[in-house]
Amino acid sequence: MIIWPETSGDVDLDSWSGNCLAGADRRAAKFLGLALACGVVVMVIGVPWIAVVSVPVIIELAAPGLRHLIARRKVRRLMSAREWRPVDVHFVPGRRIGRSAYLEMDGSDRSYLRLPEMPERVRVLVRHSRRVWLAGPDDRGRAVVITSGRPFLTLGRIVVR
Repeated sequence: MIIWPETSGDVDLDSWSGNCLAGADRRAAKFLGLALACGVVVMVIGVPWIAVVSVPVIIELAAPGLRHLIARRKVRRLMSAREWRPVDVHFVPGRRIGRSAYLEMDGSDRSYLRLPEMPERVRVLVRHSRRVWLAGPDDRGRAVVITSGRPFLTLGRIVVR
């Protein structure tokens, strides 16, 4: 069953966006916990060359969690200041770098929606539904994006081609 977020009213009280934000908080905590656990294991092993080699891996594991924690205040501010609106999107071919995604919004001729973190399960959902919900953008082009059906929330940016 697909549950759509409210399109009007106070976004802070909207249960779907709150569910999406709680899911993003849990996902960030899992990434940070995994990075911390890897760091502890490396320190317990105590071999210097393993510590040097594992630092980039630990940073890569911690990056999504840190990105969410740093942007959380901006996300809450945008969620309370802007109304949710549905946006029809499709993926831009050839513009995928790692877990980031570029979405082209229907009706926009020169701008993309860049999402820095988008898991594969969410890509499949967006590819099939061709719709996301957007709160924003603000004056710097940042927008909060949520999906329907699965709780996923991220802070994206509107970029001009």
